[in-house]
Amino acid sequence: MSPRLIFLLLGCIAFIAVTTKAQDDDGDNSEPNAEELCDNRPGDEYFRLNTEGDCRDVVRCDKATEIGVVRLATVKCPTGLAFDIERQTCDWKTNVKNCDQIESALDLD
Repeated sequence: MSPRLIFLLLGCIAFIAVTTKAQDDDGDNSEPNAEELCDNRPGDEYFRLNTEGDCRDVVRCDKATEIGVVRLATVKCPTGLAFDIERQTCDWKTNVKNCDQIESALDLD
């Protein structure tokens, strides 16, 4: 093997190791995790993690009780559509007026 190829392979391995460590490192991350986001939230409710972007991306809680893991299942509306938080469905972007809303209004009845 040429020295150039060996150097390239070692660089790739080092990059992968640093990337993996960064993803595993909990540190002082102020963003809530899936368990915090899903606490007392129905599993069939879709919500946004932020209001940036084109209003197509939402998540819902996936509580895999068999293995005791809570994770976020992502959904992305097709191009030209946006997610309507109140109606919990994709619709034409011009019809969606709640792109600035993270979650649907709570029913206080």
